[in-house]
This record gives sequence, C-alpha cells and structure tokens, in this order.
Amino acid sequence: MAGKKWTARDDQWLADMYPDTPNRTIAKVLGCSYLAIKNRATVLGLKKSPEYLEREKPGCFRPGQTSWNKGVSYQPGGRIAESQFKAGHAPANQQPIGTEVVDSYGYRKRKVRDDAPIGRAYKNWKFVHVLKWEEYHGRPVPPKHIVRLKDGDKQNFSPDNLVLVSRAENAILNKFFAMENPPEGSFDVLHNLAKIKLAANKRKRELTC
Repeated sequence: MAGKKWTARDDQWLADMYPDTPNRTIAKVLGCSYLAIKNRATVLGLKKSPEYLEREKPGCFRPGQTSWNKGVSYQPGGRIAESQFKAGHAPANQQPIGTEVVDSYGYRKRKVRDDAPIGRAYKNWKFVHVLKWEEYHGRPVPPKHIVRLKDGDKQNFSPDNLVLVSRAENAILNKFFAMENPPEGSFDVLHNLAKIKLAANKRKRELTC
C-alpha cells in the first residue's frame, strides 16, 4: 500500500509503536509497506529509542546471519567486460624496468622491479645514489641507515660524494644544514659533530639510569 492514506489514528499508533518495534512488524499491523513506515516516520520526526538500537542493532550483521549476496558473482552488463583489466595485463603507461626519472625533489630514481604489492608501487623504484653506493661497496644499505650526497649535488654519484649515515645522524645533519649558507665542504665536520652529539646523549642516558 504505497499510497496509504494516513489518518490521525494511524499516526498515533505509529508514534506509539515506532520507538521500540521493528518497522516490518509495524507495517503488518498497519497494513502498509515497510517503505511507507519509514517515510511516514521521517515526516513525523519519529526515532527509534536508544534501547531498541542497542538491542536490535538494525543494519548490522548478527552471528550466523547469511548475507543476501553470498555466493553471487557480479556480472557487469553491456560492454563493460570488454574494457576491464585482465589478470596479468599491463597498463599502457607502465614503464619498463631500468627506466630512470627525477622526482619532485630532484633525486634520480630507477625502476628495479615490477612486482611490488598493490598500493605500494613506490617499492618498484630505488634512488640511483643508493644503487651506486651499493654497487661501490658490494652490499645493501643496512637497516636504519641512508645514503647522503655530501656536496648536495643530486646528480653527483662519485664514490667520494656518497656517504652512509644513520637515521639518527641524518636527523641532526638536517638541522645543521637548515642553517643559511653552511660553509662549503663542511659535511664531514658536521657529520662528526652529529656523531659526538649522539654519543654524548647516549652517555648522559647511561649515567641517569
């Protein structure tokens, strides 16, 4: 009865039952559709009581309840299936392994793999200065360390310009180099100061324990 004519008595019954009675039960009592109950309740500004919401939890799955679409496979209509990606299909803009690009910070990166997990495509790329350091030293960069460019030239990959620093040292170096116009060739001095600062902090913690 989508076109039910609501009387004052119907509205009073609805107001009395709505806070603590399921809508489908009310629909049977009043001889109308579930949707008619929802719409009329909205018009009248009726709400379910907190006790009802806590007890019934409408809209929530209950233990053992089976969803209406269990075992149903979605089948798109029209020509949608023709344009969908197939398993193993590579997008037209996929770049081959070995491709090098410059990121927004000016660092050069190289694509080294194609199998990074979905949502982590950045793992397919490595910074070229890191690859060069690993090539020169014959080992990967150890955990909690990074490779820095001593002179700040992001295209200078010579062995003497690549230095391995811990992340803790790097944090201090970033503060040092945040100064305006740091002295030219000051990296080694500032790196040593960072090591001294970390050693002093460690010793201070040991003495206070």
